[in-house]
Amino acid sequence: MINITIDSKLKETYSSIRLGCLTFDCDVKPSDDFFWKYMNEEVLPKVREDIEGKEWNEIPGVRGSRLAYKAFGRNPGRYRVSSESLLRRVRREDELYHINSVVDVNNLVSVTSGLSVGSYDISKIEGDVILRKAEQGEGYEGIGKEFLDMENMLVLADAKGVFGSSMSDSTRAMVTEDAHKILVVIYCFEDDVDLNSLLDTSRKAFETYAGAVNIESEIV
Repeated sequence: MINITIDSKLKETYSSIRLGCLTFDCDVKPSDDFFWKYMNEEVLPKVREDIEGKEWNEIPGVRGSRLAYKAFGRNPGRYRVSSESLLRRVRREDELYHINSVVDVNNLVSVTSGLSVGSYDISKIEGDVILRKAEQGEGYEGIGKEFLDMENMLVLADAKGVFGSSMSDSTRAMVTEDAHKILVVIYCFEDDVDLNSLLDTSRKAFETYAGAVNIESEIV
């Protein structure tokens, strides 16, 4: 397991911060038709039913993330957490993006939990990882986006700088079919989320649909 910590100063502003972490080995493959049949016929209809008629700040997972954004000075309506962006697509019945075997399961965990989930190529991470507040001028090229200003966002950073957040991840550490060692981070900002149970179901999902082996997990 990579050494991952949370900057202790963050909890002075917002106390309910935890990270659920998985590391594993796998051969990343193209999106699978069997997986997407399961998603479209079983998972997404139930998710859509569960969130129907609810305000975004009423949905577990999204609710805590929005509160954390506000606490650190970012507007959650303008800078949406990735789980909310996915759930908005689900509510509109838009097709979710088919990326690869790891990122697809990443998004399965996110839409069913309401929490933002990031998957990272460990070979692109240098040294220890810390969740901290980004300073003025810090940011990165986002996946499918231009430079993202991450000031006051809670970000994952390594020796090279910031590379991930609950809003959008960087191209530097993104998971492609060249990746073989994966770090998955579940960003949790609510005390009443059963993170142990979620890590267990996430582990099984990555085993079943992404062929993950040698899985380790921890809560930070």
